[in-house]
Amino acid sequence: MTSSAPDFVVSGVPYSVTDVEGRTPAGTGDLTGRTTFAVEGYTGRHVVSGEGVLADDGSVRFLEKDPAAGKDVRAWRIREEADGRLVAQTD
Repeated sequence: MTSSAPDFVVSGVPYSVTDVEGRTPAGTGDLTGRTTFAVEGYTGRHVVSGEGVLADDGSVRFLEKDPAAGKDVRAWRIREEADGRLVAQTD
């Protein structure tokens, strides 16, 4: 089984979460468990699949997985901004 290199994402730079499973996210709780979401930012639009866990501070720690091979790709931290937008950045 082969896997392709992950899309280029700039570490530590916030990306806007545009949808979760094709719908507008209501909050960080939408990103817990196994799910797929899209982000838009400096390097364009990226679709991220994996599993998220709610942290004590209300953010979500999300482990991105390669959908073909199931291997870990990168870790994201997703938080809600004061204006209600969700932003994700790699740890």
